[in-house]
Amino acid sequence: MLKLLSETRSRRLLDLFTQAGYHETNLKSHLGAMELPSRQLRNEPRLLDRTAEPTLLNALLRWFWLGRSQSQAAVCAAVPCELLSILLESGLLAESDGMLAPAAMLLPADGFLIASDHPAAIERRESEMVLWPNPTSRFLSRFAIRRHSRATLDLGAGGGILSLGAAKHSDTVVATDLNPRAVTFALFNARLNGVENIEVLSGDCFAPVADRTFDLILSNPPFFITPQNGYLFCDNSMELDGLCRRLVKDAPGHLNEGGYMQMLCEWAQIAGQPWEERIAEWLAGTGCDAWVMKGLTQDPAEYAQQRIRETSQDPSRDNELYHGFMAYYRERGVEAIHDGLIVMRRRTGSNWVRIEEVPKTPKGELGDLVVSTFAANDLLTQIQDDASLLAIKPRMSAYARLEQVCGQVEGGWAPESITLRLVEGFPFHLEVQPLVANFLAGCDGKRTVAEAIQAFAAVANAPLETVQRECLAMIRKLIDRGFIAAEAV
Repeated sequence: MLKLLSETRSRRLLDLFTQAGYHETNLKSHLGAMELPSRQLRNEPRLLDRTAEPTLLNALLRWFWLGRSQSQAAVCAAVPCELLSILLESGLLAESDGMLAPAAMLLPADGFLIASDHPAAIERRESEMVLWPNPTSRFLSRFAIRRHSRATLDLGAGGGILSLGAAKHSDTVVATDLNPRAVTFALFNARLNGVENIEVLSGDCFAPVADRTFDLILSNPPFFITPQNGYLFCDNSMELDGLCRRLVKDAPGHLNEGGYMQMLCEWAQIAGQPWEERIAEWLAGTGCDAWVMKGLTQDPAEYAQQRIRETSQDPSRDNELYHGFMAYYRERGVEAIHDGLIVMRRRTGSNWVRIEEVPKTPKGELGDLVVSTFAANDLLTQIQDDASLLAIKPRMSAYARLEQVCGQVEGGWAPESITLRLVEGFPFHLEVQPLVANFLAGCDGKRTVAEAIQAFAAVANAPLETVQRECLAMIRKLIDRGFIAAEAV
C-alpha cells in the first residue's frame, strides 16, 4: 500500500522523475505511442523492446508503465540510491529476495504524475482497483469550468486527476470516493504533485459532504449500465441508470446559487419512451438550468460486447457474460444506451433545460464554451418578445468565420455558397445569403438590432417589416448556436 511522503520527499521524487524524462512529451517519442501494456493490443513485446537499454528512464518505465519486477542488481547502476530509497519508502516499490516489484502505475497526465493501479488489476479481477487517468476523465477535464471557485467537489474522484486540475482555480477542493483504496491514491497524488488545497474523504455519493455546498461539482461516476457489480470504478448496484439519476436529483442541495455541476453519464432508452423524456424527468423540479449534450448511442448488443471486452480478460466467459447482459436488457425493455454530459446550474427563478445531440467534440479546453452557452440561453429567455430583442446590441463571436465557395464559370469564378462557421467550440455552421452576410458584418456590439435592421432594410431596398421578421429569426438562431453574443441595454 502507498505511504504518504513528506512534502520535501514528494517534491524530490517528482523532480527526479522529471529529470529522468518521465513526462508526456518525452514518453510519446520514447515509447512510440502513449499506449499502456495490453493483451488486446498485443503491444508488450514492442514496449519491452523500446525499454531494453539499461537506462534510468527505461528502468522506471518497466516498473511503473509495464508493471515488471526487476532485480536490484540489474538496475543498481542506472537508478540513483536516493531515488530508490524514496520509491521504497513510498511503497511504490517493494523488495523481496533481491527483486523490486512495483505497487502502482505512474502516468504523466495534464502536467501531473498520477499513481494508479496497473491494467493487470483487471485481469486479476480486483474489485477495488483504482483506474488511471482514462479518456472519460480527460474528456470531463476538458469541459470543466475553469473560473474561480470557493469550493469544488470531485465526486467519485478515483486517483484525483480532476481534483488536481480544479485545485488551480479553487480555494479548496473536496475529493470523495466510495473506494478506500482510491482515497489513499488521491491523497498520495495530491502530495506527490505538491497540491495542498485538496481534502480527501471516503463515502458514498454526497454522504461525506452532507452539510456542505459548492460552486462547482465535477463527477465521473461509475455509470456502466450492466447486470454486474464487479469493479467500483465503473459498476454500481443500482438499477440501470439509477445512480446517475440520483446524483442529478441530489446535486442541487449541494450547489451554491450560480454553482455548476458537470457530470458524465450513461442512460437507457426504454421501449415506448423517447430518451429526451427520460433525461427531462431527472432534471424536473431541480431548481437548476441544465444543458444535456448527448454523444454516442449504442444498441444493447454492441454495448454488451464493448463492456465485456473492457472488464473481462477471460474469453471463456464471453458467452455466459453476453447472454447475461442481454437478458438484463430485454427484461427491462432497453432499446439503446446513450452517453453524454449533463451540466446543471443552480438558479432561483424559472429554469430552462436544453437537451440536444451535439456534433463531434472539438479539441481544446471547453469550459468557456459551457459558460457562454448558459449565458446565451439566459439571454434567449430574456428576449422572447421582439421588442426586447430589438433593443440588444449584438456582437459576432471572435470565432465566427465566413467562408465562400466559388465555382468555375466561363472566364472566371462565380459564388456558389457562403457558410458561417465556428472555428472554436462545437463546429456549428450555417449557410447564409450574401445580403445576410453583409448584415451580420454590422453586428459589432455598437448598434442595437433595431438600428442594424433599419440600415440593412435601406441598403436592401426591402420592406422594413419583412426584413425585421427574417433578421430577428436569424439572430435568435445565431445566439442559440454561439455565433452572436449580446447584452441587453
